[in-house]
Amino acid sequence: MTLTDYAVDDVITLIRRPVLPEGDKEYREIGIRSFGNGIFHKEPVAGHEIAAKKVFSVEPGDLVFSNVFAWEGAVALAADSEEGMIGSHRFMTYRVNEKIADARYLLPYFHGGPGLDVIRQASPGSAGRNRTLGIKGFGAKRVALPDLAEQRRVADRLDTAMSQIAQVSRKKSASTGLTLQHADTLFRSIEMRVPLSTVLTESSEFVAIEPGATYRTAGILNRGRGLFLRPVINGSETKYSRYNRLRRDQFVYSKLFGWEGSLAVVTEEFAGIHVSHEFPTFDMDPEVADVEYMTHLARWRGLHDSLKDQGTGMGSRRQRVNVSRLLATEVPLPDLPGQRRIAKKLTLARRVTDGSAAQVEQLATLRRALLDAAFSGRL
Repeated sequence: MTLTDYAVDDVITLIRRPVLPEGDKEYREIGIRSFGNGIFHKEPVAGHEIAAKKVFSVEPGDLVFSNVFAWEGAVALAADSEEGMIGSHRFMTYRVNEKIADARYLLPYFHGGPGLDVIRQASPGSAGRNRTLGIKGFGAKRVALPDLAEQRRVADRLDTAMSQIAQVSRKKSASTGLTLQHADTLFRSIEMRVPLSTVLTESSEFVAIEPGATYRTAGILNRGRGLFLRPVINGSETKYSRYNRLRRDQFVYSKLFGWEGSLAVVTEEFAGIHVSHEFPTFDMDPEVADVEYMTHLARWRGLHDSLKDQGTGMGSRRQRVNVSRLLATEVPLPDLPGQRRIAKKLTLARRVTDGSAAQVEQLATLRRALLDAAFSGRL
């Protein structure tokens, strides 16, 4: 495949179309998802609400870059559905030089191909909002492109494959959403509610940290997504004087992020792993609670919502949920046979969701492989 070297400014031209919002008119702004996941539409706003903002019109065919997150692939191609919409000053709208390039080729080229490295080179800084795309520097960078016929051929193949991948991903996401709704419906249908203190008894196994020893540690993801392993740490590297050692079938939560749903039941994989004293652990009364049921309850967004108002302190990152508040929180709890029936249903649904999640990850891997093939002459 023969490539020709161009300056970015020769391939795309920045076009700014300022809009002066009128107070009695309604406007819709765009946003751009990272990693080439397209444009999304924000809720309509009245002109007087954005009168102080600098906004610009977006037109179909614009290649749009988020100057804040372009470095992580926040690049999109405006379609007919974006007709009449606006973007803030953070969204750079470019028109493609159609004598040199095909917009459908440039889109994946910049969000996941060689062009992403070009963007990163023009986005100085360390991370996040410090990595703003420098427009002049970006325009002066060089890109290597095949001829138009080859670009169109590659774009056609990518469009077909990516469309099929996106369709499957949407179906998998919808399946996950239905599973969450199913769990929510089941838990909310239970009339019997009791405080968690009926089920849980605080039970921590603290071990003193030795400077020369190493420790496997864990954290808890928010929204009930469970425990995750952290890197092994040397005792001399931690600020803590002791760790709490997890046991299988314990209930554990994060004081700092309990209000975000950082709750879990310890599985065999995490037995013996250490957490800080900020992660209280509890034994469950087997005569009152079924472990499988409590595992699903820890994932339930209704419980997470209940804990949002149980934090103490000010600011989102200071809303600690102390043990007494957690134990006072009421949860749906039928008798043991009822818990087991519900847990069985939710476990079956969960297996479907987990399978879907694995397939979505496989699709993401396939997507990356397609992009690599497309820009290395193998597609």
